[in-house]
Amino acid sequence: MRLSSLVVNTYVAEHAAVHAAIGGGADAALGRVREYLRVPGFSASGEGIAASATLTREHLARICDDARVVPTAGHPVVFGTRRSRRPEARTLVVYGLYDLTPTHPHEWRVDPLGATVLPAADLGLDPGLGDVLVSRGAHNHRGPVLAAIMAVEAMLTVEGDVPCHLVFVIEGEEEVGSPSLAGFLEEHRDVFAHVDGAWLPCMAEGTGGVMTVHRGFKGVLWFELFCAGGEWGGTLDGTHLWAGHSAWIDAPLVQIVHAVGSLFDGDHGTAIDDVDRLVLDIDDEDRRDGRALAEALRADPAAEAEMLRTLGVARLRAGKRLDELVERFMFGINLNLQGVAGGHPDPGYYTMLPGAANARLDLRLPPGVAAAEALGLIRAHLDRRGLSSVQIRDVRSYPAARTPGTDPLLTAAATAAAAHGARTSVMPMFNGCCPASLFQALAPAGLPFSFAGLGQGERPHAPHEFIRTDAVRRLMDFTVTYLHAWTRNSSEEP
Repeated sequence: MRLSSLVVNTYVAEHAAVHAAIGGGADAALGRVREYLRVPGFSASGEGIAASATLTREHLARICDDARVVPTAGHPVVFGTRRSRRPEARTLVVYGLYDLTPTHPHEWRVDPLGATVLPAADLGLDPGLGDVLVSRGAHNHRGPVLAAIMAVEAMLTVEGDVPCHLVFVIEGEEEVGSPSLAGFLEEHRDVFAHVDGAWLPCMAEGTGGVMTVHRGFKGVLWFELFCAGGEWGGTLDGTHLWAGHSAWIDAPLVQIVHAVGSLFDGDHGTAIDDVDRLVLDIDDEDRRDGRALAEALRADPAAEAEMLRTLGVARLRAGKRLDELVERFMFGINLNLQGVAGGHPDPGYYTMLPGAANARLDLRLPPGVAAAEALGLIRAHLDRRGLSSVQIRDVRSYPAARTPGTDPLLTAAATAAAAHGARTSVMPMFNGCCPASLFQALAPAGLPFSFAGLGQGERPHAPHEFIRTDAVRRLMDFTVTYLHAWTRNSSEEP
């Protein structure tokens, strides 16, 4: 149930003292985020993970007396709870991550972990952004998770309470597929038995003061194709040979190239055999929201221009318009090649026949498509082409997740955005992935999951990841209003 405009306009006034405290401490809050960003924490290599988990716990301990670092089979989870004094309070999981994606420093104009503040124009961005904070993890996801923690801290300092019970789950493996999260949730099922929703704080405000509300996330299948010499061909021990032997010896690297090439069509679309026969679970609400978004993009060419500038690209795929491609983004089965490795890695030439090679890919799956089903299609596709020598290994996955737009967790996000002067648009299915489905599985009917928040930023997983310097304050203000709006929206739900 949506709140009236009168109620929306009273939210900030009701908690004016908290917002004043957030505003007065905005510089200090930005400084805390910058310090947090300077600590390495790369889940792929493990570098800095222990120190990052410890520092995350220290931040969380300012609002959760039971904040602790919980070991898992992989990297630890930082966990803590804060209870409201309100007897009728509902319980919200605040999910986040402290791990970082890798950086390639030669692609950055500044230190990737320097938390540098500079004018947006220095990075070729819209000068209207003003100053930006540039760092790995600024937008995804240390900046948002710490902003949410600091907002709760401000509420406790000024008002002495929070409107709902909070359960913080901040993991260190999201960027490598969250392999230990399901086990953590199962081991602590008693804690999650009565939660009412989950929220991933984010900075989802775009140009023009429009916040995107994401109703759903794709499922994902990560997999590696691997080929080494053996009984099928190549050297028996997988070592390399002189290149001249390529006239009569099979080449594992060429097998990988053929395998990868066969999975894509000429438009870089997914060409896996029979993929078009998979039955997608795209409902009427998805289609309606998708049409509305495409129409809005068609009516606003500036949105495409700004996206191109922010991402540093000259044109969209095949020269098409953004509104023509957004359906593929939302509802397509989209395959991506992360990298191919094999052979001589150093500059110059070494006339060798590589003995082993691999390729890493990810496949984004809309609702209705199970990872095991897609994996079976890939295996059959390769076998039909005589590529049985190519193994599929290191498989990770989780399914898609979706929340109805009428759920209080999402209507409260629109309410909070409006209270702070932002409009909203709806993305029915995001081509990104996060383990939302693991949280939804905690409830028989599917736990509602929200990905929403104010503050502007972009370029996650890319060089020059950034947020505007006012984004931390924007998300802190949003958090205060959002938690109160969700509590009230939920109590007034029919």
